[in-house]
Amino acid sequence: MNGGYDLSKGAYEKGVAFITGASSGIGAAFARELGRRGFDLVLTGRRRERLEALASVLTHDYGIQVEVVVAELAKDEDLEALAEKVHSQDQLEILINNAGFGAGGAPFHEQDYTVHQAMLKAHMLATVRLTYAALPVLIARGRGAIINVSSVAAFFPLPYHTMYTATKEFIRIFSESLAIELRATGVRVQALCPGFTRTDFHARLGFDPDRFYQTSGPLRAMSAEEVVQASLRCLARGKVICVPGTTNWIVSHLPCLIPRPLEHWLLGRFSRLMAT
Repeated sequence: MNGGYDLSKGAYEKGVAFITGASSGIGAAFARELGRRGFDLVLTGRRRERLEALASVLTHDYGIQVEVVVAELAKDEDLEALAEKVHSQDQLEILINNAGFGAGGAPFHEQDYTVHQAMLKAHMLATVRLTYAALPVLIARGRGAIINVSSVAAFFPLPYHTMYTATKEFIRIFSESLAIELRATGVRVQALCPGFTRTDFHARLGFDPDRFYQTSGPLRAMSAEEVVQASLRCLARGKVICVPGTTNWIVSHLPCLIPRPLEHWLLGRFSRLMAT
């Protein structure tokens, strides 16, 4: 385990937090919490109106500086521009690679290949490129953190969501390997692996949030704010793999406890139910 990285007020020099996918959900929740803690922010996403509305509120409430950058991470030119932006932040304190999207519900070969390609770029290439841009700055400062948002799905081979789970597993392994590599630098890396979270993520996939999310019991969906608080607690404790919620933590360990053929059978049954 790496040493912890405390982001509570007074525990760090005021710096910049760079957040992708900040227009809603977990990204917006990170922006609100880090703004409350006094960070200046660079918020990126595809929805300008939402980003600017959030920036206005945070600037007013916390007296911080907030810059908005509209970008599509699946576009090479947008990603390169963002990488240059990250690298130019000489007071960069934390990078949060949160941007992503879901797609699935059909066999891999029946889905649009351009969607597969966009997911590879948004989840994997963007995470790698922005991390690559941030590390020289953070290492030179001898401090800082990178949080890469993966998913509890990263622990499972999930049919009908093949690209999503594969790209999220890449993020998890990439983050874990990098965290070991950077142990002596003062820079911490976390793979955040949330389960079902109340955001607009599933609504954009066509699910009715009121019917899809459980409000109580072991399958209760967490709020984005709960996920962010869990992430920052994990960061303070030096936990590289952060799985918020007791049920999600248990689920993430199931692959180690059951035979692989049984796991494949169960996931096949579960995925068919989800696809209907």
